[in-house]
Amino acid sequence: MDKALIVDDEPGARKALKYLLDWESYGFEVAGEAANGREALERLAEGGYSLLVTDIRMPGIDGLELIRRVREASGIPILVMSGFDEFDYVKSCLKYGIKDYLLKPVAEEDLDRLLKDVREELNRVRKLNRQLYHGMKAMRDQALRQWTSGAMRPQDAAERLRLAELPLDPERHAACCLLAEMDFMDEIDVCQTDETIQVLRFAVRNIMEEIVGAGGCVFELSEQRFGVLLYGEKNRLSMKDALAAANAMQDHVARYAKVSVTIGIGKLVWPAESVAQSYAVAERMLDRKFFAGGNAVIWNGTFDEEPADDGAHELQPLLDAVAAGDEKQVHLLLWRQMDRFAAGGVRPSRVRSYILELFVHLFHSLMKEGVRAESLFGDGEASVAALEAKTISQLFAYAQTKCMEAIALRAASRPAQPVTTVQAIKNIVDAQYASGTISLKAISEQIYMNPAYLGQLFKAAEGMSFNDYLLRVRMEKAKELLRTTDKKVFEVATEVGYREIDWFYKKFKEYTGVSPSEYRAAKKS
Repeated sequence: MDKALIVDDEPGARKALKYLLDWESYGFEVAGEAANGREALERLAEGGYSLLVTDIRMPGIDGLELIRRVREASGIPILVMSGFDEFDYVKSCLKYGIKDYLLKPVAEEDLDRLLKDVREELNRVRKLNRQLYHGMKAMRDQALRQWTSGAMRPQDAAERLRLAELPLDPERHAACCLLAEMDFMDEIDVCQTDETIQVLRFAVRNIMEEIVGAGGCVFELSEQRFGVLLYGEKNRLSMKDALAAANAMQDHVARYAKVSVTIGIGKLVWPAESVAQSYAVAERMLDRKFFAGGNAVIWNGTFDEEPADDGAHELQPLLDAVAAGDEKQVHLLLWRQMDRFAAGGVRPSRVRSYILELFVHLFHSLMKEGVRAESLFGDGEASVAALEAKTISQLFAYAQTKCMEAIALRAASRPAQPVTTVQAIKNIVDAQYASGTISLKAISEQIYMNPAYLGQLFKAAEGMSFNDYLLRVRMEKAKELLRTTDKKVFEVATEVGYREIDWFYKKFKEYTGVSPSEYRAAKKS
């Protein structure tokens, strides 16, 4: 409801105007009154008013002076009502862009017409502002996504960032990129609809934006991930600042949004035009979430630094050999690398870090292909085994076992056709909707696919999330039972998969607009 301020030195005139129309039907409430211009300015200074209705001749600061001062600070719509039909007054008022000049006594139909016009104008301006805000926000997100990931030409960066209204100089500032992933998206909660998820995403982003303030910006990468760019003068931004910001974001999101996030921190780079390097490190850190667990802040201090030339160059050929299913080559590369580590006297912590990095890349490549990799590295078992191995040969023997299992897992997986997969999900829902434990995660275990990938596949094919589809199936079954049987409402709730009757009542009323009892009564009458 928008607030209106009425200004007139005659109490009777203010009262008559206040009760002339039903202001609320136009979206207004008369939230303030003033007897002169000075009082009106005091009320307006309190903020929140969307409409000013004022007389002209008043003691002290008159209507003309009031309008002049208001116009210096605001574009608020102004209606002038006066008992004086003088051209000079009208001309002076029009100069300040008033909405209209009406003569007292004001006719109801004139005020009705004006309030409708003001309402349309306010709605139009707000819609335009929302479009501009979201358009600028989308443009800023796109610019930051492209720039931080290295998809933007360096010569275009400064101009694109300027157009996105980012006070960032790629050649002068230092930068550090963070990636934040919402943990609750990993295991899709059957009680969370698309609307709930969007509210949570909005809350998480707002909280992170408040934490980074003027020293950074937050941008969307996907439904599950946000990027965070910290920037500042070379000597005023440090890894300590990045770690403090990440810990604060994690703490505040948990406290106020009631969800957990995992944050990967990239390296600090200068100049900021090298930000793609920071982004790549942040992405690699976040990939280690599977081993570190969720609700974590992961940076190069969480794991030992990766070996540089003493092994990293062998990692990609090894991954290629796994992808090709070449067991002999996998064995050769692993044991060659083990000999290189042993001969070079590399610290055990670096050897373990190398194996952990191998597992991260292996896990990541399988998941990208839609192959379920949790069974391969379940419950952090791989990281524990890597850290607890007593000898280098034990560690590499375990790594070889995991590589062979990955080859077998990839061979056993067959790319499913989207329509076939989605139909399989729907068939399972039809058969198991009465189960209180049915979820996308449970279904993914039945058809051997990654739950996040499965959710994206389903939404692309059906135009709705799995949770919304399950809700629709349950509600339609409940409606059918209420129409065709005399079963108690709690019995109906149980038969469609709800163990808590209060939750069933809430979801049914949200879905149909009426309670179960009202629905049954209406259908049987």
